[in-house]
Amino acid sequence: MPYEKPPANISESATVGSSTSQEASETATDSLTSLRPSETSTLSATLSADSSSLQPTSLSVTESASTTTDAATSSTIAPTSTSSPILGTFNAIGQGGGASNTPARLPPPQYGSITLGGYNPSDVGPGVFSIEAGTGALFVDGSKICGFYGGGQSASVYVCNATPRTNEAPITCEQGQTDGGALKCSAPIMNCIEDNNDDNDPVCYATGGVWTQFMGFQLLGNYYLLSIGSQAAATGSNVPISLIIQAL
Repeated sequence: MPYEKPPANISESATVGSSTSQEASETATDSLTSLRPSETSTLSATLSADSSSLQPTSLSVTESASTTTDAATSSTIAPTSTSSPILGTFNAIGQGGGASNTPARLPPPQYGSITLGGYNPSDVGPGVFSIEAGTGALFVDGSKICGFYGGGQSASVYVCNATPRTNEAPITCEQGQTDGGALKCSAPIMNCIEDNNDDNDPVCYATGGVWTQFMGFQLLGNYYLLSIGSQAAATGSNVPISLIIQAL
């Protein structure tokens, strides 16, 4: 009598069903890796519930997983960020009058001010500026910068003293500034009382307002001393100046 192959037993059917379910599960698991954590939890629960009701030979899970993968892929496309890059160290390039296209420099103390212009008697290089995170304090070549007041509508810009004097206050700058923009800083407006003794500094009190206009006092034809003050003060020998950020 010819040999007849017995029908597939239950064990083989179960093996096939298990293999199909495993492949569908692996396909669905791959799609989860591109999802955000909250989406992964939701999709995992859905797939787990669906897989418990699968028929061994059903292809519906594979198709569903493929569809889910497409949806997951599209959901991970984030919009282009428009946030400002973090600003590190930079040079400040003057724009205004004879100071245009010249770097702000920090000369030795006897000069008494940050300088700009083509004339550079101190023979120092461009100052390296930075803005302290959190406080907004302005630093040049590692030194904190202050405004020094004399009773007018402006304050000269130079290195703060280790022990603050009665006529100086720190200059602060906005956070999040970017390469190519104009440096935005401020100094408190101060009312000062002159001392009859010329050896003493004026005693100054903050009014609550701020000055934001950089300007250069034209000491020589192309030599400027940097100050900050009111817009009204930026006339005559006080040339209004913008300091353009040039990132390093």
